[in-house]
Amino acid sequence: MKYALVLLFTGIALMLSAQPVIGERAVATAGTVYGYHDVPWVTMPLPGGENAKWDLSGLPNGSLVAYRWTTTDIAPGAGAFPTAALVLQVPGEPTAYYQRGDTALFWLGTYTENALVRFDPPLAILDLPCGLYSAWRDTGLAVVTGAGRIDLRVTTISARADAWGTLVMPYGVVKDVLRVRHELRVTPRNDPDQVLLSEVRLAWYSDRTPMPLLVVIERTGWEPAHTLRWLDGSWQDDPASVFRPIALRAFPDPCDDVTYIDLPATKADRTVLQLVDGSGQVRKQWPVEFNSPQTRRLTLEMNDVPSGHYTLTWIGTDGTLGNARLQKR
Repeated sequence: MKYALVLLFTGIALMLSAQPVIGERAVATAGTVYGYHDVPWVTMPLPGGENAKWDLSGLPNGSLVAYRWTTTDIAPGAGAFPTAALVLQVPGEPTAYYQRGDTALFWLGTYTENALVRFDPPLAILDLPCGLYSAWRDTGLAVVTGAGRIDLRVTTISARADAWGTLVMPYGVVKDVLRVRHELRVTPRNDPDQVLLSEVRLAWYSDRTPMPLLVVIERTGWEPAHTLRWLDGSWQDDPASVFRPIALRAFPDPCDDVTYIDLPATKADRTVLQLVDGSGQVRKQWPVEFNSPQTRRLTLEMNDVPSGHYTLTWIGTDGTLGNARLQKR
């Protein structure tokens, strides 16, 4: 009987030790770029609990979206945030500001050309360390500045690491994955029962990379209503190397109604080129599929683009990224 009890407790200890704990590596570093596959929304079973198995091996490639971590030295709206903040820039989304604390990764706020949002106090977006059944709740006053006025909104985040198990992705199997469920709720300062915005976000983490392997988002009151993105499998090798941008050149620069850009021949079979403005918003996009190896030159029509300074972001095959600065007269 004593031997059986020893085996039982040993088995329990081994099972608990296999559960992932997300710690220091959950915080990205400035200068790194990660590629996410943005795919059409689909409803699928996503069970919780222990030893879960999530089979998403059939997800399509979709379009590749660059998640770029940078610093306040070059980010838009940086003057409103601490100089030590980490900045995440994603095309088509507000520039987001974060800061590493002793016990959590904190969300400081966001910036677009139309609005500045700062949380007072900052909101804990991820407890550190975070293991199965870790749970936290944080509330802050969102100070929204834009259009010549200031609006105050109460923002609440409730989160719980509700599952761990095996994630089956298009590139292979990832074991010991921790899922965190976030609920975001935004209400007027004087009416807590009126929900202006809400979001449920499921994120799957591995202790081998700071970025979630899979993100599933459902929103009410703001767009997009649904988001499904998965991290490109090259993170298993060296994502900092695979997704390091290469320099490109657009010509003429400055341009008027037309500009041209040459792409590397070996990485340009299926190409998406995005024109990103100073606030991180995608102003225009050119999806192109080359049918022959003879030409890798794109002609970009700019007649419908306002004057200003832009970044051309190129997303080629195998997660290759390229950047070029461009001025439209």
